[in-house]
Amino acid sequence: MQLISIAIGKFIFRLLRLFGRTGSALPGLVIEKLNPHFLPTLLRQLPYGVIVVSGTNGKTTTTKISTALLESQGLRVLTNRTGSNFVRGIISVVIDKARWNSELPYDIAIFEQDEAHAVRFAHQVKPRGVVILNVMRDQMDRFGEIDTTRQMLQQLVSAATDWVTLNANDERVSHLQAAPNVKTYWYAHSKELQPDFLTDDQLYHAESVAYHLAAQPTVLLTGYTDCDVSLTIRGKKRHYEYALQGGHNALNLTAAMTLLCAVVPKYNETKLKATLRELQPAFGRGEIITLPSGGSLTLQLVKNPGGFTQALRMLELKTYSVIGIAINDDYPDGRDVSWLWDVDFSNLSSQPSILCGGTRAADMANRLKYDDCKNMAVEGAIPEYATILDATVAQAKGEAILFCTYTAMRKLRALYLGNRSGLDEEDVDI
Repeated sequence: MQLISIAIGKFIFRLLRLFGRTGSALPGLVIEKLNPHFLPTLLRQLPYGVIVVSGTNGKTTTTKISTALLESQGLRVLTNRTGSNFVRGIISVVIDKARWNSELPYDIAIFEQDEAHAVRFAHQVKPRGVVILNVMRDQMDRFGEIDTTRQMLQQLVSAATDWVTLNANDERVSHLQAAPNVKTYWYAHSKELQPDFLTDDQLYHAESVAYHLAAQPTVLLTGYTDCDVSLTIRGKKRHYEYALQGGHNALNLTAAMTLLCAVVPKYNETKLKATLRELQPAFGRGEIITLPSGGSLTLQLVKNPGGFTQALRMLELKTYSVIGIAINDDYPDGRDVSWLWDVDFSNLSSQPSILCGGTRAADMANRLKYDDCKNMAVEGAIPEYATILDATVAQAKGEAILFCTYTAMRKLRALYLGNRSGLDEEDVDI
């Protein structure tokens, strides 16, 4: 049955690609119906097993960094590079990468999974390792209350067979319990960095927040700039050149380094440093695009109060001549945009140019008004918005940064680069 499933899946892939589709979802959807045991049977071949990365913010970037780090140590890593994290998306990845004789030429798999789909995946495939990044309020109209999310992550942690990696600073994550025979690796940021990394509950009283550390971390983030990061790994101080900007990316690296310690305790430091120097952002997560005008645009995905707050701190590391914000309210973004009122935009009040776009551009501009942001323009629909943004950057003769929700990011990226995200429209999950 496995050989037949692969043959059918690969045929669907070829057919879809003839029509310019990526096949990130449909082959897996068909095979999931035909052969419910396909996924666990094939993944059982991997000598290092399967790792699942989950949590509210940072899954895609952490998965990409972790993949690069393991590959630097000579491991062949199977991963959902497109970010397609439905179970059907992972089945599609496996079909695409498997040989016709049903062999998987890989040593280990790392899959990002959102909180809900991770539980379903773990029912089919018991992960060797699980990495939990954070628990924050996100698209409550789709996923429910924050404690419901935590309960789903507890089910995922309970499914791990060998080890889990947990964020020692996040109180909801640090209360998750692995099985008695499963080892827990912790990662964290230092006390000095507390103001930079607020949990969902801490956003409302940041100045009085106490530093939370659940356990001694294997990897501790002690500092970062726009081009490097400082870590303490198993008690030893390390300093790495690192081009992914922002505190959120520094913490994503901290989680990925902890994963590396769990899988490859004695890694090659020289190869590790070379890999970190060459890392590029995941699409739409700090990705830099050259505009037709010659200027550059940094695309930064935002989707909840915690993530937007972290992303805005990128403005403290680098000066941008134009700031854009594109907010859509399509299904993958979450219909309810009231979360924008829980983000502090006061650091934008002195910016010379803020360009609001997307289906909820007027709502965004109204929100900024209450934080004394005056130099705003509301442009609305994405195709026109992209043209105006490009013209504004050309006039300013500098760099721009665009904070955008998921569908706005997809549309803008397609306008500038074509659809190279690797996702089909039917695969809307993030």
